Amino acid sequence: MSTQTSPELKTANRDGVHLRYLDIGSGEPALVFIHGWCCNQSMWGDQIEAFAPAHRIIAVDLRGHGESDKPDQDYTIDQFAGDMAWLIREIGLDRPVLIGHSMGGVTALKLVREHPNIARAAVFVDAGIMPIPEEIRPLIGQTIEALKSPAYREVAANVVKQFLFREESPPELRDEVAASMATAPQRVMHTAIASTLSEENYPPGPVPVLSLFVKAATLQATEEQLKERYPGMEVASVDAGHFIQLEKPAELNTLISDFLEKVD
Repeated sequence: MSTQTSPELKTANRDGVHLRYLDIGSGEPALVFIHGWCCNQSMWGDQIEAFAPAHRIIAVDLRGHGESDKPDQDYTIDQFAGDMAWLIREIGLDRPVLIGHSMGGVTALKLVREHPNIARAAVFVDAGIMPIPEEIRPLIGQTIEALKSPAYREVAANVVKQFLFREESPPELRDEVAASMATAPQRVMHTAIASTLSEENYPPGPVPVLSLFVKAATLQATEEQLKERYPGMEVASVDAGHFIQLEKPAELNTLISDFLEKVD
């Protein structure tokens, strides 16, 4: 999960903002991997290795993340989705399959709803597309405010360890992910999470493309609630914390592979 400069990443320039992305493999459909809050494309390493032999793989560092530029601005789902729509067209992808984790899944949902012909299918890996339960909304508000404080790095690391992993999760993985995410710029942290959790970015209703939601054990919503909010969406559960792609990579890869067989 290193954020050191990687020579294999390519660069696209959108209005002066350099967006870095991995572009390897060949074969249709192309797969576009979109990471989550305060993460980067390296979080998809096991999936990239598994699918690159048969698919063109694009794994992006969203603006403000990884090796992409980090302009001093608020970071929103609208901006992330706009960047992704632009990049998909800029590099000539033909209706790829979007695979988004967490905030990346919210971005993918926004993208296919605003541009329903841009992708042929979408996989939401424990994406934040369910309303926040009423009982924890005050805590979320307090957390966002704490991310604006001088102790923001410690706050971010504690949130990751406490809410995104389980006791059964490998402690070294938990600590590594938390440490990596805590290096994100402060403005990215508090503005991106506020936008991610805003329900205007994930209204209920059918998804306009074939879709799969892969649910972690840490997500409070049930499979039935997901299917009710998003009619027609396929839902599968994995016994893991929020970072399914890191805790149970083989299981996630099998679910994605089986889903791709249904994609035209």
